[in-house]
Amino acid sequence: MSLQRKKKPVEFHFVDMNDPSRYKKLKVSRACDFCRRRKSKCDIGIPGSGTCSNCKKHQMICIFSPVSTIKGTPQTEEAILLTPTICIPMNYQEFQSKYPLLVIKNGQAAYEMSTFNYDYQHNYNYSDSITEPSIELETSLFKDYFESVHPAYPLLFKQCIMNIHSKDRNLLSKPLRYAIMMSASTCKLSDSFYQLARKELYLTSPKFSLPMLPVRLDTVQSLLLMYKYNNKASHYLQLAHTLLNQLPSHVLFQHQQQSEMILRARWILFTSIAFSNLSDSTLYDLYIQIDLPADLPQPLDEELQEQDGPALINRFSQIVNLSVLYSHTVQSMITGSVSHIICIDQFKTTRQHWHDSLNPVTQNALVSQQDRIDILILYNAVIYDTLYLLLLLRNYHHHYQDAIETSYRLQVMVQKWIKHSGFSSAIQSKRMAIFALLLCLQIHILSNTFDCVENIRLIINSIQSPIDSRLDQQLNELLGQLTLDRITTPSSPYEQQPQPQQLDYFSLRPRQQTLMPSTNCSSPSTPLCLNSPLVQDKEWNGLIMPQEHTLLQEQLQQLQIEESDQ
Repeated sequence: MSLQRKKKPVEFHFVDMNDPSRYKKLKVSRACDFCRRRKSKCDIGIPGSGTCSNCKKHQMICIFSPVSTIKGTPQTEEAILLTPTICIPMNYQEFQSKYPLLVIKNGQAAYEMSTFNYDYQHNYNYSDSITEPSIELETSLFKDYFESVHPAYPLLFKQCIMNIHSKDRNLLSKPLRYAIMMSASTCKLSDSFYQLARKELYLTSPKFSLPMLPVRLDTVQSLLLMYKYNNKASHYLQLAHTLLNQLPSHVLFQHQQQSEMILRARWILFTSIAFSNLSDSTLYDLYIQIDLPADLPQPLDEELQEQDGPALINRFSQIVNLSVLYSHTVQSMITGSVSHIICIDQFKTTRQHWHDSLNPVTQNALVSQQDRIDILILYNAVIYDTLYLLLLLRNYHHHYQDAIETSYRLQVMVQKWIKHSGFSSAIQSKRMAIFALLLCLQIHILSNTFDCVENIRLIINSIQSPIDSRLDQQLNELLGQLTLDRITTPSSPYEQQPQPQQLDYFSLRPRQQTLMPSTNCSSPSTPLCLNSPLVQDKEWNGLIMPQEHTLLQEQLQQLQIEESDQ
């Protein structure tokens, strides 16, 4: 006669999460993805019920990838109720067919490739009777421009413009003056100044023709600022491109300052196109026509004397260099010339090299919602991860874990980026933010991790721009299919308060430094030691490597060689 073993009764214990010995008391059936990769002890009892201590320490989003339920182990009612309310995983092909506007294919966002009529024109409160602004108002708007727009968009020679304006504002061209005031962040009359700038350039005339535009650098600068006003009127870019090609024959002598500012205008023109919708035939044709500048921007003597002058131009050079890499990759995907797409491992090394060139305070601030950070450093990080994720998406099944980590990190940075006061000042910032979030969405659908779909929708809606309403409609429909009616997915990771621990940007290894500077001061009390020979900025806004500009220049020259071979 066989003896039947009596099952041991199940016992439940309340565990104090602050108790150091909790690991001995707590037994879990599954570890979160982060702990499983690190082969660490996970201390979250029920998947989806919170965040484990390891994820809190490294500021990771605690997720559990869906797994099939083991046969013979039925879920309890409590476990069912506490499980995120996500239904059967969606097949990516099903996602593409049901929600075509949310798809990114061959480096192109599908919603940008379909017809949609934006309201390009604002409801202008413009009148021919508008008077010239007072000198006090104009001076205030100029100051606002150079404080809020210039750090992310160094199109103008700040010291020269401010010096001339302080002596006699009429020495500056009217179109440029109006374009500067139009771009000022606190300007309530921006629509009126926009129309005044157009009028001064004869763009409102029915008889307008290209010869009516003065072939001058300030005309080009005015056109670039006017395009940036809503990033929709691509004919401003076409006019700026034509004038830039005519400038050498109209300027008898170019001194260093003018040559540098022409170079920056060329780079801003190129970057504005490179980060735009290259599936648009007009923009793509313009992209093909533009000659890549031979040199990267350099700080002028007057900028070298500014506290953040050299660092600003260095970060801007990083942006324009990334615009070349990004557009080169997208163009290769559009044309199908995959042999010219940058190697993932090579780009990952470059990306890691850039991250290591930052000081630990800046590295921590990239993914912390509380710490302040320079707008161009944050934009660089967003573009690096956007391009990296675009490359990973093409080879998802070989790099799926890296793609998931990058996707979560990119969402955190984009969410911080759009809250930054200088967000709208960065080149094509709104378009790139949406593109990055849609890239993240592709990864979530492929990996069946739907916990951030709602966050992606909310972030897109929070961007103050004429967004395609069809995006929101399809995101809502997608959420309706993914979410059941029982209980909502655990609280949004964007609503969690940042922890005081130092953050791990790459989530691959913990930080080695034990010193954590206070977030209330701009620099640590004791210098943080790094292994690499870096030059420290005065305000710890980042670290500049002596060889960094050489590296960027070599990358740029290599891209030019590849372009000429095509």
